[in-house]
Amino acid sequence: MNRKLGESGSALVCAACGANNVIEIELALPDGTEVHFCSCHQCETRWWQRDGKDLGLDAVLDLARKPRG
Repeated sequence: MNRKLGESGSALVCAACGANNVIEIELALPDGTEVHFCSCHQCETRWWQRDGKDLGLDAVLDLARKPRG
């Protein structure tokens, strides 16, 4: 599993290849939900997280489609 977001002092590690050459981008979706997009430069695996839990792309797209309330 990938490092939980918010753990200070530890590198984000790709669960697919074990590389620590990973970027993390914090984003706010249109409905206000904050998510983290992570991408491994080594193997190009990408994943999303919210509140330290993995989200599938379909879930992120669903959240992005919801209008602000």
